[in-house]
Parts: sequence; structure tokens; C-alpha cells
Amino acid sequence: MLESLSTEQLEFIKAIENYKNEKKKLFLSWSEVLDILKNLGYQKVAARRSASNEASSSPEKPVNARPDRLARSIEACKTGMIARTSN
Repeated sequence: MLESLSTEQLEFIKAIENYKNEKKKLFLSWSEVLDILKNLGYQKVAARRSASNEASSSPEKPVNARPDRLARSIEACKTGMIARTSN
């Protein structure tokens, strides 16, 4: 199973396991998971603007945003879509 995971997914799993070992916890709260993601460098990106707004100005991309599979998957989950990406 680990062979099928991306580098980002393995990094996330290792960060979760390290946190659980350091804090001696079996289960994490969502707040703790969000903190781990932030520590890995992930951050919330601005919501997409409507087509009329996009024509006048483009949204600013946050500094250090990570446009990788995990970030896209998280964003897709937030919007209720199932994202299928390829690497």
C-alpha cells in the first residue's frame, strides 16, 4: 500500500505519526491535524472569484502555497467534489 502513495501523502503520514508519538496520543482532533498541515507548509488559498470578477483582476496566490495533490484533494473535499488527479 505504501508504494502507491505520493511523496506528499507519505510526508503527511510521517508527520501524523511523529506527532502522535511525541504527544503520546492514539487519536488526534481536527485542530491538531490542521496544525500539522500548517507546519508542513500548507495554507488556505483564496476562494475562486466569479467569471465577471476574474476578467477584471486575478486572485493573488498566497506565498508558499503548495499546489500539490493533497492540497487539491483537501480543497475538493471542501467544495463537495471528488477530485481525480494524475501525477
